[in-house]
Amino acid sequence: MKKSRILGAITAAAMAAASIVTMAAPASAAESYNAYLGVQEPTYWSFRNAWNDAELGKGTEYFDHITANYPAAPENKGGTFTDAAITGDGTYSVSLTGDFDFGDSEAFSLLFVSTDMPIDCGATISDVKVKIDGDTKYTFEEAFLNPDEKEYISILCINQWNPDINELFGYVMPSSSVEIEFTVSGLGDGAAAADTTDAPATTDAPATGNVPAAVMLSVMAVSGVAVVASRKRK
Repeated sequence: MKKSRILGAITAAAMAAASIVTMAAPASAAESYNAYLGVQEPTYWSFRNAWNDAELGKGTEYFDHITANYPAAPENKGGTFTDAAITGDGTYSVSLTGDFDFGDSEAFSLLFVSTDMPIDCGATISDVKVKIDGDTKYTFEEAFLNPDEKEYISILCINQWNPDINELFGYVMPSSSVEIEFTVSGLGDGAAAADTTDAPATTDAPATGNVPAAVMLSVMAVSGVAVVASRKRK
């Protein structure tokens, strides 16, 4: 009877310890980032600035549409922006569509992708395609990153003040859409990791005979207490 009680206590302790370890070690959450199309033209200073611009970026009244004539007489020039949620390696795109108005401006002074991916996050950006009204105008095999942005990855496609990237390709100002497509690598399969994190924790003991070392230590500690308790009751 004493052996039976001790064995039962050890078994119960093993199951409880395995359950505790399983619940305490969920899959780590994958990082998720965002990307935003940025534009600017110099005739009317129509723009959408980088998301982290404190005065004109995300969260301000100027971020969700094209704005012109700022700051003297700001005008809403319309347009619908489609941003991208970056959940791992893959190809993404950001765009401007809908009813927008760049007036009679003939060129962009800036065309870029603003992201909240830290520069040191390990991501590599490649195959950056600039599409105007549905036609691909230029492809960067390797992304040209904004040298003035020191914290986040910012992909430059046009910058009239940077001779290394200005006037690389010809185009006519858009009438229906602007899109930048790009490929991200180096982050891993972030979407799959996020899905694993969302799964409910299980309290079942391991199905195989391979019990983790942490579980075995917990079992030994708990079972030792069970044996001592049994001996005291002798």
